[in-house]
Amino acid sequence: MLVERDQEMARLSRLLFEDARPGSRLAVISGAMTSGKTALLHAVADTASARGVRVLPAVASTSEQDFPYAVLDQLYQSMPAHLRHARPRPGLDVPPNPYGPDQADLPLLQGFHRTLDELTADAPLLIAIDDVQFADLPSLRCLAYGIRRCRSEALSVVVSRGSLTGPTAPALDEVLHEPKVCHVRLAPLTVAGVTTLLTEELGAEEAERHAAAFHDMTGGNLLLLRGLLDDRFSRLARGPVHTAPGSPVAGELFRQAALSCVYRGGPAHRRVAHAIALLGDAVSVPLLSKLIEVEERQVRRSVATLTEVGILHDAQFRSDAVRTVLLEDLEMDELGPLHHRAARLLYEEGADPIDVARHLLSHEAAEPVEEWIPQALRDAAEQAIAADRRELAMNCLQMADRCSTDEREALVLQATMVQAMWPFNPLSQMRRLQSLAGPAGSGQLPTRHTLAVIIGLLGFGRMGEAAAALEQVSRAAAGSPSPELDTGLRTIGLTLATTYPDHPELRPFLHRGEPVGRWDDDAPSPDRTPESPQLTALGALWTVLSRGVDEDTVRAAERVLETVRLSDRTMLTVHAALQTLVYADRHATATTWCDRLIEETSKRGAKALLAYFCVLRAQIALRVGRLQDTVRFAERALAELPARGWGVTVGMPLGMLVNAHTAMGNHDAAAELLARPVPEEMYRNRYGLHYLYARARHQLATGRHHAALTDFRACGEKMAAWDLDSPATLAWRLGAAETWLALGGQERAARLAEEQLELAGESSSPTRGAALRILAATRPLNERTALLQQAVGVLQASGGWYEMARALADLAETHKQLGDLDTSRLMTRRALRLADSCGAEELSRSLQRTPARSALSEAARTGEDTAAFSELSDAESRVAALAASGYTNREIAAKLYITISTVEQHLTRVYRKINISQRRELPASLDFDVAYTA
Repeated sequence: MLVERDQEMARLSRLLFEDARPGSRLAVISGAMTSGKTALLHAVADTASARGVRVLPAVASTSEQDFPYAVLDQLYQSMPAHLRHARPRPGLDVPPNPYGPDQADLPLLQGFHRTLDELTADAPLLIAIDDVQFADLPSLRCLAYGIRRCRSEALSVVVSRGSLTGPTAPALDEVLHEPKVCHVRLAPLTVAGVTTLLTEELGAEEAERHAAAFHDMTGGNLLLLRGLLDDRFSRLARGPVHTAPGSPVAGELFRQAALSCVYRGGPAHRRVAHAIALLGDAVSVPLLSKLIEVEERQVRRSVATLTEVGILHDAQFRSDAVRTVLLEDLEMDELGPLHHRAARLLYEEGADPIDVARHLLSHEAAEPVEEWIPQALRDAAEQAIAADRRELAMNCLQMADRCSTDEREALVLQATMVQAMWPFNPLSQMRRLQSLAGPAGSGQLPTRHTLAVIIGLLGFGRMGEAAAALEQVSRAAAGSPSPELDTGLRTIGLTLATTYPDHPELRPFLHRGEPVGRWDDDAPSPDRTPESPQLTALGALWTVLSRGVDEDTVRAAERVLETVRLSDRTMLTVHAALQTLVYADRHATATTWCDRLIEETSKRGAKALLAYFCVLRAQIALRVGRLQDTVRFAERALAELPARGWGVTVGMPLGMLVNAHTAMGNHDAAAELLARPVPEEMYRNRYGLHYLYARARHQLATGRHHAALTDFRACGEKMAAWDLDSPATLAWRLGAAETWLALGGQERAARLAEEQLELAGESSSPTRGAALRILAATRPLNERTALLQQAVGVLQASGGWYEMARALADLAETHKQLGDLDTSRLMTRRALRLADSCGAEELSRSLQRTPARSALSEAARTGEDTAAFSELSDAESRVAALAASGYTNREIAAKLYITISTVEQHLTRVYRKINISQRRELPASLDFDVAYTA
């Protein structure tokens, strides 16, 4: 079936069979490989035969191109028997030509001319030659001689040809490029043509739906189209596939068709195609030329041909399957050197380092290794790390390490490997980190990498080695000062001050920080240099831990989080800024950032970073009293990064878990966690404080008061010695005060609570609310109510839900002792609701032993006055339920988004309908399911 060839066929028919002009007729069919030239030639020949025209067919071939008169012999074979005796037999009895092997012998030229005259005298004659560009030269000479001298209108010649290159080009030009010759150029099929072709195979509906996709993959190349169709039918024969019916799927037959298109162009053409597949899309002609050592002119010609036949489009492969099959077509002994040469050429041209590395990784060259290879691989690794392509980065670094012969270069590569993989799996890098400790301390490692090694050594408690490495960096900074070195040393100093302050060997490098200034401000001060983000974040953390919450500090930390993107080099910065918000009790903001970072690190697969942010999320949940969330996030942190991977910072996740389980009443679970072995060095850093404090709370909850008091005091002594004794860090005084209360030391408890209140200031914070609650326990009964109400208000404003539940429970007990059972019941119900929502099961169980209900409450509970209750509207029911739970009118208005006046009106109607006169008489049956919020 000829598709989109009607115009070409009509033109050829008019020329060859209907034109009345005198003399012979000559037509040339040209086009890209597999464009349908042969099919059109055969159609012309069939038409001629049907009209009674004698046809002399021939097919030229590269395998016969060196045999003189091979094509002429084929023409003679189709002639009448009495004319065949004049034909020459290629390569056998052809007499040598004195003018050269490619010249035709004069008698043969003349004999062929006479033969044409005799044939055209009887009937019209058509000579049809396929692939004439491959014809032997002597045959072409004879053909040209005969056509020029035969003046009969009965002679027609039609040939198909590809590109005119090689030794036959001049002779073909002589025959084909004359004014009277008719040229027909075949273009690839359009989308409409593809639709017509597919209709025969798939039906009109499917053809219309998928024609564009078929055209995109083939460029309208008939051979490629047939390959796709054959693949589709063969796949259907084997069973269903996960593709839409009729859609193109590149299978084996399509790939073989693509290879056929490439191979038909000859060896040079094939080499260009292989080189393009090797280098990838959109490569330059000069680079291709150098790679395969082929002239640029030939490369351009091959690229144009590959584009015309549908293999390429805008210098890109139309189908990845074609590129794959071309690469598979290369022999291994050819592929390796090509990859190596491609890498070298790309490196010399300054190409993308990852593109260079791709070729180097595809084939590791034998010794000796060229000097540029390790550097190229390291450049690619650094770029891959920045792009978060860890596997590629490690492959580059490992190959560079195998190739490197320089000891210093090898150390840099090892340090880069640690930095690249640390966020993902610290455990896998521990041995490599340990091997770098010595070189870092002896100055063999560049300072930039030494600083990263120091952070790792600190995390695993290798303080002596970290100090030796810091000494080396300090000497380098003194000898060759630079802003980068100064920033690095100050970063380490602030890290020591905020996290590892208790080591004499590191004390000379400890940096206490200065007040946090503005960083990256829109209008920085002209007389000061803006601080780097890492120094801003660490300075903010140190300020909060040592001096307490400061609004400028909080804003600086938020600015860092808004501006700095999380990466390997910024993880310390981002972590410090987020910790600042956590310790400053900016719970809502910290939660938003933490959840965002947890999602990001989870998607990246950065398990260590994910664990660090999960434990911060657990700390936020603990500080607001969401105990179940604390357990969930802390357990996830330890699941993502096992305890051994935390090193001396393991006190943080364990401390969060112990604290939460203790508050929930899961004392066996807390005891099991405390029984796990921990590094001794853990007690000498800030994270160890959280562990020590949690252990003290567990001991207090389980009745070991003196052990608890010892641990609380140890916390206080360490925090004072480390200059971290701010209320934002840990409220150790409150823990000690509760312990003294349990031991009967009212005065000591009061003194500690007052100290905590003085440190906390007037701000609303969970610590201040807890201090007021404990202080109330040290006062006479008649003074407790005011302090506890004040504590509830502070805790409600600051979001300390567990502490608020405890304060409400104490307030309920105080009212009970004062004989106000109705108010006690209301406070108990609020405390119970909060305790349940926080997961404080032990507190919840204690609150369920509530005071006896009033007679009216019991009556309501057992169903009396049910008709009156049913008269309440939904709005009245919600207001009454909140009032019964102890909310003020202002709080109810804020919760339900109504005015205070509306609340008063609803309550007035409720009192009238259920026949009560005051708030405290609201029955328990009105405790509807209204979500509690502060």
